[in-house]
Amino acid sequence: MRRRGFAVVAIPRKPARGRLRLCCLLLSSLAACSPYNFSKEVSAVSIGVDQLSDGFTSGYAALAADRATKVQLELTGARAKVGLATSCLVPAPSSSKDQVPCALFRLGGTPPALSGIELERDRTTALLAVLKDYAHALVAVTNAADRTAYNAAVAQLASTVGSLAKEAGPQGGAASTVAPAAVNLIGWVVGTALDEQRFESLKAGVTAASTPLANGEVPINYVVTTAGDGLFALSKARQRVLIEEMNILIARLGPSLTDAAYRQGLSDAQAVVAVLDGLHHADPTAAAKGLVKAHEALVAAVDDPTRNYPGLVKAVDDFAAQAVALQNALTAAPAKNTTTK
Repeated sequence: MRRRGFAVVAIPRKPARGRLRLCCLLLSSLAACSPYNFSKEVSAVSIGVDQLSDGFTSGYAALAADRATKVQLELTGARAKVGLATSCLVPAPSSSKDQVPCALFRLGGTPPALSGIELERDRTTALLAVLKDYAHALVAVTNAADRTAYNAAVAQLASTVGSLAKEAGPQGGAASTVAPAAVNLIGWVVGTALDEQRFESLKAGVTAASTPLANGEVPINYVVTTAGDGLFALSKARQRVLIEEMNILIARLGPSLTDAAYRQGLSDAQAVVAVLDGLHHADPTAAAKGLVKAHEALVAAVDDPTRNYPGLVKAVDDFAAQAVALQNALTAAPAKNTTTK
């Protein structure tokens, strides 16, 4: 109320209860009134990481199939004498760095040899496994339904954060033990709501994974970027082999072929081009950067949900689209070639 001369002017005020209700309605759009639940976004990140890992595994198998098809085209076209790599006759070594491909090749030519991504297959596979474990642990903490599940999830998250730090630390040094300790401090407190415990553990976990080590490396960023380099190398390796295969197919096309043979050869070449085009448009480096951005957005959102949640939604959506596109490109294979018959 305010007096103005002899008049009394009423200044309307929104009831405190109404403001509180409006606040809760707003926060419920994030997941719930405080503390916040990021289950949907954490699950989307985890699915994207799974897709990157599955894409690498299937893409590596596709690379071997690409090479086999290229060799078959080369040998069949020339009716060449065939040699067998000596590695086919002895047990394969345990490390991919010491392996030699077991494959056929043109006799008198250069035997097959590993290079590029094949030499780093074990390393990339291991890093992707660490990322999967970490992402799955975030999901477990976020979705823990009771104390037993929560305690197990916190232990899992602490271990996986430590694995990230070990990969990024100097020669897997002692710096890796700092991160799990930070997460382990968030234990079950009697009388504290489970959703609050989940939120605090999620916050502790992503913060620890984003805290620079003594050598300056940020654990999550280092592992994602290094794994992204492996995905990039795999994509380039497939592209090189597919280009060679496509050139062989194109060289066979000409007026001497029957109409049916020409159509089949052209169809085979177009199938290779389609896979090659998909690899050109799916960017492994961008997908890795997208995962880093999504994780950074998650850290910002748990620190201040009311201001940073929209940024998290966008970053997660962008990464999810990049991950599925990359998985589809890496695992795609040309239609079976029949021109060699």
